[in-house]
Amino acid sequence: MNTKAASLLAIFLGSLLGGCAQKSIAPTSFNPHYQTQLDGSEVIAAKQCVSLSGVNVTNGLKNNIVGQRTLESSGLPAQNINLNGSPVSWVKTGSDAILKMAGVNHRDPQGPRLHLTLEDVVIHENVHVNSGYDARVTLDAVLVNSRGKECWRDSESGTSKNYGDSGSAVNYQETINHALDRAIMAVAADKGFQEAACGVCRN
Repeated sequence: MNTKAASLLAIFLGSLLGGCAQKSIAPTSFNPHYQTQLDGSEVIAAKQCVSLSGVNVTNGLKNNIVGQRTLESSGLPAQNINLNGSPVSWVKTGSDAILKMAGVNHRDPQGPRLHLTLEDVVIHENVHVNSGYDARVTLDAVLVNSRGKECWRDSESGTSKNYGDSGSAVNYQETINHALDRAIMAVAADKGFQEAACGVCRN
């Protein structure tokens, strides 16, 4: 293809994409719906001695605004993304799934109990023809022994990216699910968590 033809094609494609680009955005909301997004390469096996008596989850979000939508190359103000439904059920379902993938028995009556607090969910959606999605989920994790004494604490975050239709509940769900998966896997893989669960938290 000669230079002139290539330039004309680039102009045509740019005009076509520009014509498809969205011209406005509005606030939106969605309900969390958990489905595991991790693939095998992201699974880290815990030590065999790591076991829990169960998992408690608390919602620490200040409100249900979890992100913003921005329209690319536009001076329009960003619009809120709201999380409806039950964040506690969402995190609990995800923690059960990911701990199982990591090989952690979370039904050992002699084991310590894991308390997870959902501290933050952040989504950014960049809208153009379709949308690019970025998310971060942060969990505060605490291990408590059988006498109710705290024996380990840390905070872990997971991030993820996604791409697809704009304002799609499924895309929001997939993006925060993958970030949640990574945050929980980071807890399960944490050396301090494993050492405490196998040692001081069993005393």
